[in-house]
Amino acid sequence: MEIRQLETFVCVARNLNFSRAAEEINLSQPTISTHISALESYLGVQLLVRSTKEVSLTKAGEEFFNFAQRILAVRDQALCELRGDDFNTPGNINILSSTIPAQHLLPEIVASFRKQWPNVIFRVVQADSRQVEQGMNGFRYDFGFVGTVPDSSRFIHYPVCDDELVLIIPNDTIQSPESICADFADYIRDVPFIMRESGSGTRAEIENIFSKIGVELRDLRIASYLPGAHSILMAVSKGMGVSLISKVAAALYVDAGLLKVVEMNSPVFRRQIHLLHNKELCLSPMQQVFCDHVRNFYKNDNAV
Repeated sequence: MEIRQLETFVCVARNLNFSRAAEEINLSQPTISTHISALESYLGVQLLVRSTKEVSLTKAGEEFFNFAQRILAVRDQALCELRGDDFNTPGNINILSSTIPAQHLLPEIVASFRKQWPNVIFRVVQADSRQVEQGMNGFRYDFGFVGTVPDSSRFIHYPVCDDELVLIIPNDTIQSPESICADFADYIRDVPFIMRESGSGTRAEIENIFSKIGVELRDLRIASYLPGAHSILMAVSKGMGVSLISKVAAALYVDAGLLKVVEMNSPVFRRQIHLLHNKELCLSPMQQVFCDHVRNFYKNDNAV
């Protein structure tokens, strides 16, 4: 069993696609097939199920995936200890993120990290919070970013930064922010409300807020259920209704004069964005450096 075979298998297992894996590790598809076949022959088990349309992991492949990543992490740790910190070390970090972190936080975090580690390539996949939790149950992704902490005990999670849900309203709204805040529960029952789709972390936070202030979902005048922050912001800017959304997501629309924001100035409307990884994942030195970078990023001069 060779290290190159393990690297190839891990890359294919993460991508579940030979073409993408070949592009990522700069090998031809026939070479990748040769590495996988040799590894399966050595182990005496089938790791991957291949068809003309897709690639999937067998049960043995799922189990070996974790072991392979651990072996590579130990290899990287040994090299790091022997060579010292090497800012030119190449690597890949795979992230599964909910909408708000993916679109509004990760770009600046990744850009900051790559100033020091320019040869690390990031692959960020966006999903809703429920899909992030489900996707992180395997080992295809190194880290997850969510606005709602998963219930699963399989994850280690760290608070990254504070976020605040704000009320976004059309520009032609007559009521003053002060009057809206003073009687928010009654106000929100009387206006068309645009709700995030099921599975969204923001949706879960909205439901939690309404529960705390005594507003039931059946009391709302739902105008629409929309799939993402951008579509909700656009709908509010066009006068469809109002909504609650992350303050950082609303910033560009406010700056452009497309809508107004009402800050509720209450702990009920605040939450934290979390970084998480699987407890069973043995972090490589590169992954650990990134984890530390994220945890410290907003503690300095980069507050949201």
